[in-house]
Amino acid sequence: MDEDRLRMVTEQLERLERLSATQVETAAAAEQLATREFTGKSDKGGIVATVDGAGNLLAIEISQLSKRRHDGVTLGDAVLEAIHAAEQAAAEARTALMGDLGAGLGLGDLFGDAQQLFGGGRTDLR
Repeated sequence: MDEDRLRMVTEQLERLERLSATQVETAAAAEQLATREFTGKSDKGGIVATVDGAGNLLAIEISQLSKRRHDGVTLGDAVLEAIHAAEQAAAEARTALMGDLGAGLGLGDLFGDAQQLFGGGRTDLR
């Protein structure tokens, strides 16, 4: 194997090692996220919705003032607004937590580079 091929193989192995480490980090981040709770509010804080890291609804709190102030339809809209706000907070946390884990791995070219290195660009594997 010439120096260029050896260097390319070494680079590919380093990428795979980083990928493996990222998988461990991703699992830990997902576990951390699952235990977190996120809230969303509407009606000036009179309605509070709580969801978990996956966006599952855990609780809805509606103040007596909000119940008196709104008819059924308006109250329902306010409850949905609080739920959507909580879901949005959870989604933003997921994005922030997971966003950087795969950055810089250069996985897009990993298999293309390996094919060029070992297969000479051949796509027929028979």
